[in-house]
Amino acid sequence: MQRKIMMDYGSVNKLMSVFGCSRQMVSMALNYRKNSALARKIRSVAKSQYGGKEVRIVYADGQD
Repeated sequence: MQRKIMMDYGSVNKLMSVFGCSRQMVSMALNYRKNSALARKIRSVAKSQYGGKEVRIVYADGQD
């Protein structure tokens, strides 16, 4: 099972400017590939202020 936060493209640009970081950092944070303090802040703000929705991806064959 994999988690990620889904958002529209424009909101990703806003997160980049708010946190002063790269698109890659925002992408890794929203895909739970980073768990630094900054990544946790990005995820929190994405969900609370920019309409991000957390989704869980479950594969039919049980792979992660």
